[in-house]
Amino acid sequence: MTKPTTDKPTRRKADASPYSAVWTVLGVVGLGYLGIAFFAPHVLPDLSSGHQHATETTVMKVSADVDTVKSSLTKLELDVASIKAEVTAQAVQTQTLGSQLTALDDKIRLAEAPPTTTTTSDAGQQQPSGTDAAPAETADMSPAPPKIINAPPRVGAPIETGSVNSANSKPISFGPAIVKPEPRSVGIQLATDPSIDGLRITWGALSQIHSDQLSHLKARYADLGTATNPNFGLIAGPVKSRAEAKKLCKELAAQSVSCKISEYRGAEL
Repeated sequence: MTKPTTDKPTRRKADASPYSAVWTVLGVVGLGYLGIAFFAPHVLPDLSSGHQHATETTVMKVSADVDTVKSSLTKLELDVASIKAEVTAQAVQTQTLGSQLTALDDKIRLAEAPPTTTTTSDAGQQQPSGTDAAPAETADMSPAPPKIINAPPRVGAPIETGSVNSANSKPISFGPAIVKPEPRSVGIQLATDPSIDGLRITWGALSQIHSDQLSHLKARYADLGTATNPNFGLIAGPVKSRAEAKKLCKELAAQSVSCKISEYRGAEL
């Protein structure tokens, strides 16, 4: 007995859907790219070089920004240093003006103080006593006769005067005059400036910074220039000897201060 034809299995025809078509196209494109990359790699674009170029551009931009920040910081440091220098100079000038005002107040106070006077009675009380009477008492122990102050002179008695008896006195002879020059004081010259006010500011700064060496000295200024080219020297002193002045200059020179031995002269600063 044979089976009917309807019982035989029938093969279903494959349906071509859009989904399978898309995958087919992607597979063809991938195979094509792999073939080009294998057989002709020079045709493909160089992606690494573009990425490297972008990286270099970014690094250069960052470096430029860093340089700008560095220049700004450097300018800020210079401004801060300038402000510090101005503040220091202002402080020194203020201290100098304060010392000048104090000195002026002292001078005014001394000028207003009443002068002290001494009377003749005080002078008489301060005379030494007992120095002239002691030899007389040791030479003659007998009491001296009383002396009448307002007694009339005796008749025929010589008149006593306070003049020197020329008969018994010897002529006074003086030898040749010897003039001894006054020893000049030693000082140290610390700076020069075309104005006296500049020397005052310089002395105020030096005396404050190097107080160990200059606290016991007083400042003077000496005219070293001419009418057309004024110049004044800052001289501190007095110093006991040239050896001490040399030692002091050596100590100041070690601290970058100009110093040389000079005569302590000039007017008070």
